[in-house]
Amino acid sequence: MTRMYHEPASAKKAYEPLEFPDAQVLFAESLENLSVLQQEDPLADLRQTPTPSEYSRVAEWQYLDPNLNYAVSSGGLSPEETVTVQLIPPVFEHADLYNDGAAILSADLRYWGVIENQYHIAQRIHPNRNDPFISLPDIQDYISDNYENFMTLVRLNGTKDNLAALLQCGIPVILPVQYHSPFSFWLHDDHLECRYILLLGYDSSSTTFFYQDSFRGNTLQIQESELLSSWYPYQRKYLVIYPEDKDTEVREALSEDYFDELNTQKALTKFRNDSEMLPNDPYAQYNYAALLHKDNDNNGAWDSFKKAYELTLPQRFFYSQTDMLQTALELGYADDLTELTAPLLNRNKNDEILTLYLGWAEILRGNYKEGVKLFEKAEKINPNSQTVRYALKYKDTMLNY
Repeated sequence: MTRMYHEPASAKKAYEPLEFPDAQVLFAESLENLSVLQQEDPLADLRQTPTPSEYSRVAEWQYLDPNLNYAVSSGGLSPEETVTVQLIPPVFEHADLYNDGAAILSADLRYWGVIENQYHIAQRIHPNRNDPFISLPDIQDYISDNYENFMTLVRLNGTKDNLAALLQCGIPVILPVQYHSPFSFWLHDDHLECRYILLLGYDSSSTTFFYQDSFRGNTLQIQESELLSSWYPYQRKYLVIYPEDKDTEVREALSEDYFDELNTQKALTKFRNDSEMLPNDPYAQYNYAALLHKDNDNNGAWDSFKKAYELTLPQRFFYSQTDMLQTALELGYADDLTELTAPLLNRNKNDEILTLYLGWAEILRGNYKEGVKLFEKAEKINPNSQTVRYALKYKDTMLNY
């Protein structure tokens, strides 16, 4: 496996950071409209803040595995408890190029009895066939815009217990995993990319998960240790899509991890420990940085992001992972944004997210016209992207040039 080594970057100029209002604020037509939006929240009861006692239980969690294969908690399955569950797999649909996200989402919806296919989904969230990635927020946006009777949940630092509990509730789980592509797209390609799979079963006696891969087939098998290892580079994120009437079951299955803030703090503890135990592992450093950014510590996050980058991340990494890019933007590091995005855009000019970040780098430098051109180019690639819409609204509302 050939991987390109990144020399530590030299000092770069830091520009005045931009002010980024929440999307709800930016798109509100007036302060009165904003007040209504903030008050009318039909899911407010599902977003309640955990009580202090719930927060205190974070201390009960211990993460014992230095090889990153397991995250062991004080709860979950007991060693004597055997779990075997296999959900009925949806009809298999082979993914087209760059379309595993749409194909896996289609499979998940078909599991719930919804007639969908990857091309209908892609037309909405992935209209350019050469755009290399669909993100988990893209999938969530698609569900909220088109299926009001379904809910979605994305959480971090998933464990075998989380996955088994959700499967026992009859809920399949979408995971991003690292995959070694058989195809070379450029000289010295390291072949490592992010791929979505749909978990459909688990057998604890053989420590085997069953899953669908939209490129390889239905009801495939993978050992628990291999799954956890290939899942680790992406903070072990997982996405579940389920009918509203199953929300109580999801809460019970995930326990503390149902709450975003508790899940974030537990994941931060896990990945902090990993970064200390494995200082030369780029994924351990990146995952810790991503959680620091989510916890609003941008300076600490940037230090760990730089360590990960210098240790060498896969060449396609920033097609799917944007935490480092977003941190650079929020800190005003325009030169770093250009360094991280421009080489990938030279290999594939059809990525609207990287195009946007390159545009933001120009905005930071005060090159507004060049930045806006890149925003408009991103809109041509994917006019339906919420991230693109935000950038264009920001241009109209916040910039004077």
